[in-house]
This record gives sequence, C-alpha cells and structure tokens, in this order.
Amino acid sequence: MKREPQNKKTSFSHLSNNELVVEPAPHVTGHVTKDLLMKYTFVALCILVAVSFLSWGITSIILSVISVLVAVSLDYLLSLVMKGRGPLNTMSAAVFGLIVALSYSLGIPSQLFREVLPLTAPMAYVYVAIIAAVGMILLKKGQGLLGRKYVNPAATAKLLVFLPFLSEVFLPEEHTLMLPSLTTPITFSGQFSFAVFLQSCFANAALTANTTASPNDVLWTLGVLKLHSWVGGASSIAVIVVGIALIFFSRGYMKWRITLTYLVTTALFAFGLSYVYGGDPLLRVAFHLFVGSSIFLAFFMATDPATTPITGLGQIIFAIGLGVLTIAFQTWGHFIGGSILALIIMNLTVPLLDRVGIHKPFGRR
Repeated sequence: MKREPQNKKTSFSHLSNNELVVEPAPHVTGHVTKDLLMKYTFVALCILVAVSFLSWGITSIILSVISVLVAVSLDYLLSLVMKGRGPLNTMSAAVFGLIVALSYSLGIPSQLFREVLPLTAPMAYVYVAIIAAVGMILLKKGQGLLGRKYVNPAATAKLLVFLPFLSEVFLPEEHTLMLPSLTTPITFSGQFSFAVFLQSCFANAALTANTTASPNDVLWTLGVLKLHSWVGGASSIAVIVVGIALIFFSRGYMKWRITLTYLVTTALFAFGLSYVYGGDPLLRVAFHLFVGSSIFLAFFMATDPATTPITGLGQIIFAIGLGVLTIAFQTWGHFIGGSILALIIMNLTVPLLDRVGIHKPFGRR
C-alpha cells in the first residue's frame, strides 16, 4: 500500500491489481491542506469583520457572531443526524458563516431611499441567521450528498432567501428612478451626477442644491471606507491587502487566476463601455471594481475550491464569464449586486469547464 504524508487530504482509487492507492485530493497542491486553508481564510475574514466595525460598529460584529454560531451548530447537529454522510467540519462551517455575514448588506443609503432590505439591527440578525441555516442545510450538507457542490452555498442561500422579494431587495425601484443609468454618460459633475449618487449612497452625504463629488471624494469612499453595502466590502483596500496575503500564504491552493482575471476583465469591460456611452472612464471602472459585492466576491467567493474549475484555463474562462455577466447585470439590469447571480450562473458551467485545459496529476504542480 502506498501512502501520502498524513497532512494531505486524500482520495482513493483502486488499481487493477487491487492495491489501494492513496492520492492527494484534486484541489491540494503544495504544502497547504484544506484544513490549513480554512484556518488561514478564517483569520483573513475575521480581519475584515474587524475593519467593518469602522463602518457599522458593533452591529457587524454581532451579525458575524450570529452567522458563525448558526453555521457551526447546524454543522454539528447535521453530522450527528447524517451519521457519517455529512462529516463534522467545524472550521469550514465557521468560514461559511463569516462569508454569509460579510456578503450581507448593512447601512441605509440616503434619505432618498426607502428601506427595502433589513439593513439594520435587529432584523438584519434574523435574516442572516436564516441565510446561514438555508446554506448549511440545503447547500453545504445537501450538495455534499450529491458528490460535489454545484453552486456557491453563501451566494445561492442569499439569493434563495430573498428571491420572493426580488423587486424590493435586488431590483428596487430606486435603481431605475434615482440611479443615473449606466447606459448614459456618467460623470463627477452635476447635482444629479453618478458621482453624487455614489456619495449619497456609500458615504451617506446629505444632498444639497450645490452638492458636488470630487474624484478624490468618490475614490476615497469606494476604496477606503463605505457606510452602506456588503459588510465584507466596507473597505476595498482592506479586502485587497487581506486577499493578497491569503493568496500568498495559501499558494498552491488558492485559485488566484480567478481573482486576477475577474478584476482585469471587469476593468477592461467597464473601460470599454465608457467609450460606448461616454462620461468619465475612471468613475465607471472604479464603480464596477470597488462596489462592495464585486471586490469581496473576487477574493473570497469566486475562488471557492469546491465550486470553481480545477484547470488553469477553465479558471480563466470562468472568471471572464463572471466579469462580463457582473457588468451586464449592473449596466443593463440595474442589479447592483448582480455579481452573486453571475457567480451562480458560472458555477453551473464548472462541470464543462473542468474538461478544458490539461489536468495535472493530483497533488503535483
């Protein structure tokens, strides 16, 4: 019997001579195991939770604790009920809980917006608990029984929970009545410019007759600190720094090609649209790149090992599709959080994309 080192997650196959050969699982390369990756990811997400305190105070901390407790508790209970078919995986459940919390929207934009989503406590706590429960039962454990995970559990759970309220949550009328259309020139100047809209939404600035938003103001809001949107995207700079650090420490396991290709595709597509529709290219690119849903998803959801392609070429195609669909939903569908729908759609293409490119032997670079 041939055995690999014990610190690697393994899969089993039978040879013709009935010898049982233990091989590393397909996602494992280098020195990093799945358990170690989960620990690194948990620490990275905890840092982003701490950063979110600057935007929403104790609310985001409580939201995260509730989501993790629900996920970990259900993981334990389901492992007992399923008796081996759904093994206990506490660290993975904790990471899932944090991703659910960090992909939830907090904060009320400006006084021009009605509250179309439970954006504040205590109802935000209730909804994030429901999303965590649906995700653990149906999409973490449930998909596990199918032999593979087809869609990202956190993104799909959020979409399922709010699907009955599609027009109020994902496509509120403000997105068409008050949001300057992305199919027109978007600029920094003017009382009702796109830049002023972004400031009124993410910086909660009160609008006056003479309101303006300079490029520095908007870039600071989008890049450094937002007061509305996904908890995990409160600070785009923090997400980038923490995400790059996670890729470095988890090299050989993290699918960095997806993150890089997604961001490049998004930037190039947005830049191209600025020449189609006019306006300021920097503003359009910055919006699509640094809106909370896009930047957090790029590093912490689009790279999910279980629901993304194995091959390098497959990952690149996956990320290009993800970037194109994200901008399409945001530009022509007024679906500002369209990246989660784009992610689910691209997840469903993974069985096909896994056939693209050269498969290297498991456990080898």
